[in-house]
Order: sequence, then structure tokens, then C-alpha cells
Amino acid sequence: MEIQWQKIFLPEIKELIENKDFRGLRSFLRELHPADIVDILRELDPTERVMSFRLLDKDKISEVFALFEYTEQEELLKQFTEHHTKEILTQMQPDDRTQLFDELPAHIVEKLLKLLPPEEWKEANELLNYPDNSAGRIMTPEYVDLQTDMTIGKALEHIRQTGPDRETIYICYIVDETKRLRGVTTLKNIILASTDQFIRDIMNENVIYVRTTDDQESVAQVVQKYDFLAVPVVDHEDRLVGIVTVDDILDVVQEEVTEDFQKMAGIQTIEEEYFRIGFLRCVSNRIPWLVVLVIAATISQTILRNYSGILSSAIALTYFIPMLTGSGGNTGSQSSTLIIRALATGEVKSKEWWYIIVRELKVGIALGFIMGFTAFIIAIISLGQTATSLTVGISLFTVVCVGNIVGVAIPLFFRFVRLDPAFVSAPLIATLLDATGLVIYFEIARRILTITAS
Repeated sequence: MEIQWQKIFLPEIKELIENKDFRGLRSFLRELHPADIVDILRELDPTERVMSFRLLDKDKISEVFALFEYTEQEELLKQFTEHHTKEILTQMQPDDRTQLFDELPAHIVEKLLKLLPPEEWKEANELLNYPDNSAGRIMTPEYVDLQTDMTIGKALEHIRQTGPDRETIYICYIVDETKRLRGVTTLKNIILASTDQFIRDIMNENVIYVRTTDDQESVAQVVQKYDFLAVPVVDHEDRLVGIVTVDDILDVVQEEVTEDFQKMAGIQTIEEEYFRIGFLRCVSNRIPWLVVLVIAATISQTILRNYSGILSSAIALTYFIPMLTGSGGNTGSQSSTLIIRALATGEVKSKEWWYIIVRELKVGIALGFIMGFTAFIIAIISLGQTATSLTVGISLFTVVCVGNIVGVAIPLFFRFVRLDPAFVSAPLIATLLDATGLVIYFEIARRILTITAS
């Protein structure tokens, strides 16, 4: 779709800008979806982008702005007048505005907060004061609330009056005089009910909710489990203070997946975009784990030195060291990735560790048998030495079994001690299994070669 926009509409927009036909450009942009407008504006040079952006309708300008990346938003804000910036910030949804403030430098946020009206300023400060990555930080206080003693007719009138300023009107929350959450209903139920019925007659009192201090990842799990369009957020006194909508949950999921990938690759968590990270920081975020892995790799060197006698008596063993260590590391990385993902999504619980270990032991045995037999055939064909080939086959079988169990056990242990299993990086597991695989290989070789020699 992006290619079509570039080929079809971009030349037309360029022509409108060159001819200074701003009325025609405004009419053209008015008919497009905000996401498509963003794609088009990204293809313009900075001056054209700002000029086109200012031609957008007031009811669309904040929505388009919210769809830009944070670096793009920061660049746009630098080009706007103070009045224009204030207009955009005021019209933005509170949760989108909070996310923008989270990404901007503190001194810029301080200036932008001063542009907001008192009520908006108070609201923005309250959201920013919630813990990072919490439900309170990503929620919006713009929701439709109703009273239990409202009739359906009054409720519909209330929705008409307040709905235009709310994030969503499809889910309505019922509160009492103290703002405590009492129930929930949908716009569909309200429309289909009789106008003289009361809200309490159609509301669902069994409300699933989250608290302001709950981690955003657990909020995402709630939305996924119950297929919610939005989930209510309450404070420590059970008062309704906001909602988290599904579009914010999609951003959370993307953020959490990116963070887990970085941890599993042995990289310190980086929130900025790739090209926004400076050279020195890029190096400093990656070097700690790499240094640890270099030090850990010296274990393999020590093992090779200790078993140099076996290597000198059967030099053919060295040919298969890369196969042994690589297979163990690959198997461990596979199993750790699977279990970390299952723990993150809630598919398995750490208390089920025994069943997980037994299951993965069976899987490891099956994988090890297939890979060990394949390695034996390769060795016997290439070397023609039965003892060495048998050593390679049995060793690979054992290494794969051990690697599969280790890849599962370490993340389960991390979860047990209340650490993020994603910290178990694939490079770390591979390095540990390299050393383990060498010990297994040489011990099996020592026994088999001793037997055959006698």
C-alpha cells in the first residue's frame, strides 16, 4: 500500500505544493485516513511536511501527529509555533501525550507542560507520576461513566454529550457517587434496551479490572485473555481512574517483545530507535555480555588443555568438536526460546516445572537419537573408524539431551527466583553448553577408546 501511495499520490501532492494550491491540498488530505497521511508526509522534505501538516483539519491533526514515531514528533514540534504546539498537545489523547512526554528530554517536557491549560496540565502530571511501564502510565482518563440509577434514555443523552471527547464509547463503566467501579455494559446493550429501563438492570457486576500499579505486560495479558476492547483501571481505593484501550496494548506488546529479544541476544535494553542510538552507547550496551562470554569461553580452553592427552592419541576427535559444541548450543537455545515465550504468554506456569522437565527430556532423547545416529553415519563414512564414530554418535546424543534440559531448566530457575527469564540469553546458554559438551565428549571418548585399546 505504501508503494501505491508513493507512485500515485505523491507526484500529485508535490504538484499542488509547487503550484501553491493549498486549498486543493487541504481537500485532498481531508479525504485520506490518518495512517495514509502519515505515509505521504514522510516522503516530503521537512519544509513541505510541516506546511502540509498545518493544512490538516483540527479534528484530524492530533490523530495524525500521534501516529508519527517519537523522533518525527520531536522534529515536527521544533518547526511549530508555540500556539500551534499548544493546540496539538491539547487535542491529543492523554495516553498518547504521556507516551510522547516519556520519549522527550526532560527539559523539553517541562516547556511543553507549561503550554497546557490548568486542567490538562494536572491530568498530564498525574499520568506521568505513575510508575514506568505501569497501567497508570498507559491509561487514558477519557472514558464514558454512568450511574446505576440512570435510565437508558438519560444514559444515551449523557453519551451523546460526553462521547465526542472520549477515547471510546463502545464500553461504558458504571460507578457510584465516590467513583468506585460497580459494573460495565456495552453501547449495544444500551441501544437495545428500553428507554425506561435502568442501567443497573443491564450492567454486568462481575467486572475484570487492573490497578494503576500493575505492570503493563500483565495488563496486555488480561486484554488478550478476555478479548477486551478496553480494560478499566482502578486505584488502591477501587475508584475508576482510567481505561487502557487495545491500541495501547498493541504498542505494549511490541515494546515487550523487542525488550525480550534484546535480553535474549545479550544486549542491555534499549528503548530508542536504532538510528537514534549513539555509537558509544551502541558499543557500551553490547560489550558487557560479550566480555562475560569471552571469559566464560576460557573454560573451554582449560578443558581442551586437560584432555590434550586424549586428543594426541586420537587426533580424529578434533574434527567433530565444532559439531558437538554447535549442536548442544543450538538445542539449548531452541528449548530456552520456547520456554521463555511460553512463560511470557502464560501458556505454562513455573509451578509446572516437573512436567516441563519430563516433557523436554523425552523431546531431547528423540532429538538426540536422530542427531546422534546421523553423526555416527557421517563419522563412519568419513573416517571408517568404528570406535571414533561410536564416540561421536553417543556424545552427540548425550549433548543434545543435556542441552535441551539445560535450555529449559535455567529460565525456570530464573522465574523461580523472581528474575526475568528473558535475561537467559542464547549466547550464554550456548557458551555454557560448549564447555559441558566438551567434557561429555572427552569423557565418553576416554572410556570407549580405553575399552577398544584393551
